[in-house]
Amino acid sequence: MPELPEVETIRRQLNEVLPGQVITDLEIVKAKSFIGDVHLIKGKKILSVERRAKILRINLVGNLNLLVHLKMTGQLIYVKTQNSKLKTKKPDRIVGGHPTADWVGSLPSTHTRISLKLTKGILYFNDQRMFGWVKVVAEGDLEKEHLNFGPDIIDTKVVTPDYFYNAIHHSRSAIKLVILDQKKMAGVGNIYANDGLFLAGVNPRRPAATLSKKEAKALLSALCAVMVKGLALGGASETNFLHVDGMGGKYQEHFLVYKKNDEECPTKNCKGVIRKVQLGGRGTYFCPICQK
Repeated sequence: MPELPEVETIRRQLNEVLPGQVITDLEIVKAKSFIGDVHLIKGKKILSVERRAKILRINLVGNLNLLVHLKMTGQLIYVKTQNSKLKTKKPDRIVGGHPTADWVGSLPSTHTRISLKLTKGILYFNDQRMFGWVKVVAEGDLEKEHLNFGPDIIDTKVVTPDYFYNAIHHSRSAIKLVILDQKKMAGVGNIYANDGLFLAGVNPRRPAATLSKKEAKALLSALCAVMVKGLALGGASETNFLHVDGMGGKYQEHFLVYKKNDEECPTKNCKGVIRKVQLGGRGTYFCPICQK
């Protein structure tokens, strides 16, 4: 599933090309992928592309929004209309979400669920497993859509050390599962949870309530650090298409423990071996020596 750095990366890229364009038409291939009245958004100009947690918000004139949740296998692929008179340094194709051959293949594909036709291009919503969605939401209903999400983990004004400690210290569940709870803090996914816990020296299976305030503060700092690094590197995209302009991120080249099972611990002089266990149905990677 795309995590906060991946969703924020595609938001930033789309926000450079979508504002000012008008939605000229909308083709819905799979009805379950679209929620709302198509006619409300036709002819509407795009003002900006925002993000809340892992949900993208395409803000339209007339107090309307298109919310996009990529879920597990969703993709957004923007393809610029070919126009020899249009001079721009921006790439002809901007992609984000679950990496597949659709990123560089012809579109629409067999995974295309929605095609949003714009004045200067087409925005495709692809989704292999069809868990994701695009939804028309009026401005006044936005807060209702966000009720299930806590503040962004990287919002330091809200997620302070005290906030973080209070959010975790009542739970006897494994700390990794608690920091993945989007109602407490939004944005932390499996990749960054693994690496953040390693950086803080905290065992992912440890009950959250056993962390001291000092340990909780260190964990929050570590989670923010890996998130910021992920943002700087454009997120993680494990694909063969990493070096195409506008496509993919490079955080996967800097994983600390994620998917490093049976490899030596990266901590100098540790000599431990990264283990993999299952927590909450997700692969969990840690060093049994460094992470207590």
